[in-house]
Amino acid sequence: MKLTEEQINRVDIILDNLGLDFLDFKLEIKDHIACEVEEEMKLNQSDFKAALLLVLERWENKLVLKESLFISNKRSFPKIVVDQLFKRFLIYNVTLVFSILTISIVYIYFLKNFEHEALFINSFKWIYGSCFLTCSFLKIKIYLTKIKTSYSYMFNQNFWLFTIYFFMFILVSGFMNFFLFSVFIVVFPYLIYSFCMHQYLINKYQLKCN
Repeated sequence: MKLTEEQINRVDIILDNLGLDFLDFKLEIKDHIACEVEEEMKLNQSDFKAALLLVLERWENKLVLKESLFISNKRSFPKIVVDQLFKRFLIYNVTLVFSILTISIVYIYFLKNFEHEALFINSFKWIYGSCFLTCSFLKIKIYLTKIKTSYSYMFNQNFWLFTIYFFMFILVSGFMNFFLFSVFIVVFPYLIYSFCMHQYLINKYQLKCN
């Protein structure tokens, strides 16, 4: 038994009230819940309200609000969102730490007396500046869409760090420049990836609507 548009909208409102405002997570979970409700109505000849309550009980542990300092210190998210974002957070930060350690070792053993350090730093400042302007443009584009996804959230979180690193890079010198370089080579590709995934999900959503 297929759900009506009104019934699907009811599921949508419930998920909104549970704090599930990321488009990608909400669409995926809404599809799962709708399918389970349809199956429950078909198997047990239940009405929509009874079937929905039963299915939501099954999902209760995944949708309960949970806080995580690793994700945000300002708001709570449904547990299923926190778990997925934490996995991305872990991969990102392990890569970041590995990059910092690698560049630090290379600097200490090979680049401490690098004769072209000034040329490298000046060139890198132009590269960083160009990438910062690019990310600023992408941030504006994300803001104008008015649609939240888990990837736009992670882009925004890391964009502010990228901004801080940019101004630090202008002010510091020596080893700190190479430290910030190691951060840059992880954060910038991650920002581009987050934007591309955000844009992909929006295009997919718009195609689905059309």
